[in-house]
Amino acid sequence: MKKLIVVVNDLERSGKSTVARTLSHHLKSEEVKHLLVTSNEMDMTDSFPGEFWDLEDQFDVSQLIAAVDRHDAVVVDVHSGAARNWGDFFEAEDLENVLAELDAEMVLVIPNTRTERCNEEICDLTEIFSDQANYVIVHLPGEKRNETKWKGSPAEKAIRYLGASDTELPDLSDELRTALENAGLELSEALNKPSSLPRFAEVQVTQWLERASSCLLAGNEHLIPDSSGTVALDY
Repeated sequence: MKKLIVVVNDLERSGKSTVARTLSHHLKSEEVKHLLVTSNEMDMTDSFPGEFWDLEDQFDVSQLIAAVDRHDAVVVDVHSGAARNWGDFFEAEDLENVLAELDAEMVLVIPNTRTERCNEEICDLTEIFSDQANYVIVHLPGEKRNETKWKGSPAEKAIRYLGASDTELPDLSDELRTALENAGLELSEALNKPSSLPRFAEVQVTQWLERASSCLLAGNEHLIPDSSGTVALDY
């Protein structure tokens, strides 16, 4: 079964772009033929290895159908503030049945920033989509002392009830932070095309991606199609 992987969290700077690009690299390492999509036109730099979908201006479901038809997985990075737009689109286009006809299913990947507001957002998203999707919660690196309690929280109970997977991305090493600072890049930007980075930064980003991919193995049940072809993207 194919996968429509939707990275969504309406909070600003919640790590969606980093998670979406990391997922794309993980799918590549798992030899999954896939497409990376952004709904933020600002992402469309020369280094971005995917497509732009305008989810707020006459986005046609035929574009999504064509992408799912051509690939084993499609990763959609839904920009901040557009999660409800995606929910409205999903309902209006009867996307659950459309995907079933394509032998595909939707997976919501929700970055968790370890804050109370994020826990509330996760609860809201599970209410919007309920059992119409599978779920993977990706916990982002953070200062442990500032974490909001996850275990036993309403958000954790909601995703456990829905059979979600959850995993934690690795911390950024001091060397990686230094490399990004010297290159003048955010991690999400560096993940677009690591091979184009200065050598030291490329090594640090590649090593982090290898660790991140190992962490994402915990979500493979929901992330990896039953069968896959050749890799769609080259970096």
